[in-house]
Amino acid sequence: MTTPTAYKILVIDDHPETLNIIQRVLQQQGYNVLGARSGFRGLSLAESESPDLIMVDGMMPEMDGWEVCRRVRGTPKLADIPIIMFTAVDEAEQKLAGFDAGADDYLTKPTEPDELLERVRTILEDRTPKAAAETRLHEPPPQKKKAPVRDMGSPVPNTISFTSSGSVTAVLGARGGAGATTLAINLASSLASTGRHTTLVDLDLIQGHVALYLSQKHENGLNHVLSQPESRWPEALKAELSKYNDHLDLLLTHTQLASEPLPLRPEQTLNLLQPLIKPGHHLIIDCGHQLTEVVESVLAQANQIIVCLRPERVALANARLLLEHLHEIAPPATAVRAIIFDFSGLMAIPHESLEKFLNHPLTAILPVSPTEMNQAVNKSIPLVQLNPQAKASLLIRQIAQQLIKA
Repeated sequence: MTTPTAYKILVIDDHPETLNIIQRVLQQQGYNVLGARSGFRGLSLAESESPDLIMVDGMMPEMDGWEVCRRVRGTPKLADIPIIMFTAVDEAEQKLAGFDAGADDYLTKPTEPDELLERVRTILEDRTPKAAAETRLHEPPPQKKKAPVRDMGSPVPNTISFTSSGSVTAVLGARGGAGATTLAINLASSLASTGRHTTLVDLDLIQGHVALYLSQKHENGLNHVLSQPESRWPEALKAELSKYNDHLDLLLTHTQLASEPLPLRPEQTLNLLQPLIKPGHHLIIDCGHQLTEVVESVLAQANQIIVCLRPERVALANARLLLEHLHEIAPPATAVRAIIFDFSGLMAIPHESLEKFLNHPLTAILPVSPTEMNQAVNKSIPLVQLNPQAKASLLIRQIAQQLIKA
């Protein structure tokens, strides 16, 4: 068998502790290992890094492991990559579902390191490594991946001013997997359903998940716009907008390498976004979860900033720091909102306690079950369209109405 260092393995699991353990076990044996904490992130890395093996957890919010398998098998350049699924549920039906989705092997958690390594060795035994290039670490802790922190009192460099009267709502995650893309898509869909012209911009220049979420095949989008001379951006934007329905347009991002965000400078944001901001129109911007200078230049000019977080210790701590910083950089007239996504349905922390910890009021707590989320992702339909009467859908439509009135 080829030496382990020649093989690249992608591990996808939304639990950081489990992900770290599996990565460590494989790295100790010499494998090059990539880590992803969501199905969307995993698919993005699979396309850019072309691993020799994918290991994916079954139960994950937003996109489960079975859907990851189906999308890998449905993508020609990825279709031949072997997949090992693992989950805490040891049931025959779950295993059959995994195999039907395209998995090659199945492990039940907790798995002994020796068994895990034996399955990996077996599945790679007769395969030639795709590349032996050194693998970069793509999932460092969130606080290490942020742009350099400036003094909270420092002004945002190259602040821009939008001259149009259009409404701009920026959605930002306190960390990865907080639901920012989910909220941005569903808010945009809710606004469009009222007959208001809405444009959803995927400004997550590092990951870009909107196209994956909605199964959009548009190949260029923001990538092509930014490859043009800046003077041609207004013209390029018209060509690169994708029409999702009569009232909703999409400006999609297709990143090629997760470590190399698309080239955009803070002072260029005005020329990029101003053609999209028109009187009576709503612009929803998915800013991802990286507080870069480009993102700050947008946040400082938005009418509304919505921070998404999950009811977990690290996410809450990150959100508190983020909210403090946003109040430093946002204009006085800009509304800063905080929204919690509860994907487990088991949150027991009192509303008041959360607000006290965050030192900020909560606009809503959105209960989204994994079943609802998986159905929406599998069908590539916003939750507010798939299940309009779900509690989360009703709350999101209420938030959209608040944006209209703002």
